[in-house]
Amino acid sequence: MKTFLNKKTLTQGIGLAVLTKQTATNIAVLTFAGSAINSASLSDGNRVQILPDGYFMPTDGRDVDVDGGQWLMDELAFSSLQTNLAQRKNDFMFDYEHQTLYTEQNGKPAPAAGWFKKLDYVPGEGLFAVNVDWTPTATKHISDKEYRYTSAVFSYDLKTGRPIELMHVALTNEPALDGMKAITALKSISTNSTTNEKGAAMNAATQLLALLGVTVASDADITDDQLTQGTVALKALQTKADLSGQLEKDLNTAQTSVTALKANAATADGNVDLSKFVPKETYDAAITQVAALKATGDSNSVDQLLKDNADKVFESEISYLTDFGKQQGFVALKKMVDARPAIAALKSKQTQGKKAPGGNVAALTAEQQYTADQLGLSHKDFLATINKETK
Repeated sequence: MKTFLNKKTLTQGIGLAVLTKQTATNIAVLTFAGSAINSASLSDGNRVQILPDGYFMPTDGRDVDVDGGQWLMDELAFSSLQTNLAQRKNDFMFDYEHQTLYTEQNGKPAPAAGWFKKLDYVPGEGLFAVNVDWTPTATKHISDKEYRYTSAVFSYDLKTGRPIELMHVALTNEPALDGMKAITALKSISTNSTTNEKGAAMNAATQLLALLGVTVASDADITDDQLTQGTVALKALQTKADLSGQLEKDLNTAQTSVTALKANAATADGNVDLSKFVPKETYDAAITQVAALKATGDSNSVDQLLKDNADKVFESEISYLTDFGKQQGFVALKKMVDARPAIAALKSKQTQGKKAPGGNVAALTAEQQYTADQLGLSHKDFLATINKETK
């Protein structure tokens, strides 16, 4: 025999049923065959029937507060039970005589008789707890036939009568009959607590979205679009945080480099290391002197280049070529002169122009110097030979 207790409305459209024996209070008795647990239940994979299949109702003739006046266990009911089971983290518990519901009232402990986490539905038979892990004490009670029946606590739909969520199950024979109204009050408190927790969670989510710039009306649920907006805002904040971290890293690196440069630029006593640095005034003066020397060297080089290439230069363009070399540089002038063909008449004229008033050649031309060098003669001896031959 299995007995049931009816009922307390938890939220709009949902009721609560507790399996127990009828008393004078608002408690209904429901019995159905094959519900007893015994030693066979311990060996048959620890399967224990919790609810019958199909429509079921109290046997005392009282009305059940659902349309049709009956509860209904079927595939749809099992689907709802499984959905809530998937969201549950803790195992389901078997206790003794629903003491879990009475603990706050009588102060007595509520030891577990067994644990399970899986439900099974068999069409034509009903709902079963599968693989129940009985405690040693409960195993002895069942083996000794000290407890034979189960009593389930479940919520149900007030319109269809289908169970929605299983709360827990008790081992029972003759359940404690006093205090059933207190049980109802206790379950209502638990339900209100759950509602408050849900409201607090929603309020926290709304506040978080508000911080992200997403406004949710106080009397409205959070929509998928608002959640998406919040996610986008969070990702943007993460990007800024990552960029900020990189900028801080770059700044630290720069500060380290500046510190190192300062350390290298000064000796231990704080003075500038003169082996690595020179005063700016000294550097500027050296640059000025180098420029002056370069200008003088360029001028001498230009003059010498024109002399060495007398057979390629007309006297009328010497001034122009000199200025060109000083302005554009020795290399540019040399490139221009080298590209010109030698003119024998110019060479002869230039050579004749170097004779001294007495008829002798006063100085060797560049080509004559080159010839003397190739013959191994000194310029003086080669000049004397030329003057001797021209007399």
